[in-house]
Amino acid sequence: MLEPLVRLRNVSYAYPEGQELIFQGLDLELPRGAVSFVGQNGTGKSTLLLLASGIAQPTDGVVYLDEVDTAQLQDEAVRQRHVSLIHQNMEFETEEPIGQLLTFVLGNGFHPRREEESFARSLIGDLVDLLQLAPILDKRTGEVSKGELQRTLIAFCVLYGSRALMMDEPVFALEEQQKHAVMAYLQDYTARNGLSWYYSVHELELSAAYSESCVLFDKGGMPTVGSADELHQRETIESAYEVPYDFLKRREALYRQALRGEL
Repeated sequence: MLEPLVRLRNVSYAYPEGQELIFQGLDLELPRGAVSFVGQNGTGKSTLLLLASGIAQPTDGVVYLDEVDTAQLQDEAVRQRHVSLIHQNMEFETEEPIGQLLTFVLGNGFHPRREEESFARSLIGDLVDLLQLAPILDKRTGEVSKGELQRTLIAFCVLYGSRALMMDEPVFALEEQQKHAVMAYLQDYTARNGLSWYYSVHELELSAAYSESCVLFDKGGMPTVGSADELHQRETIESAYEVPYDFLKRREALYRQALRGEL
């Protein structure tokens, strides 16, 4: 049995601008491999990703990432050796075109094969094809749509070569067929390279299909960690979401429409 990659010990956390604790006295271990975060809005999925990645520091307690106290990972270059994180709805502008940035990120990241020219071409080419980036390679990040930027960020996350990839709703802006293609690629890529992949997702079918383990969040309780098969049982999901199982797909569809600004 592999040691967990992330360990939270007696962790409490409140956002700086608020007083309400999101977590209090949280003890949790996140396994290696492909791990999905699922549960109702406002139960702490995004917060846990921020804590696990070292972007946010606990109000109390300690978070260990690969046996390193995340308090020691405040330098971005040091942290990214361990983890790359995609926030939900990230926005930023650059002067360089996206095609140039893909090469820069791989060349200046931590992938052990980044200096192999043929490998670099192959990996970047695979990501351009998978994420349909060819039409935007000459554009800057401020010139593309939300969906195009989201696909670009997924490519960056892979190209950094970090030991763990953490993604908050990585495929929310993608079309249905593309979601499955991207999720399948990330599951296969991380498994083949011995990496860990943590992601939050609202579509339960994606969580069930593309994760080995799951962290299930519910209101008022501690997150539960278990196998994906175990935690996707009908009764378990209904208890966490506080809604009949048959209504969940409709709720998920409405949430996706809201994320895209269609409501």
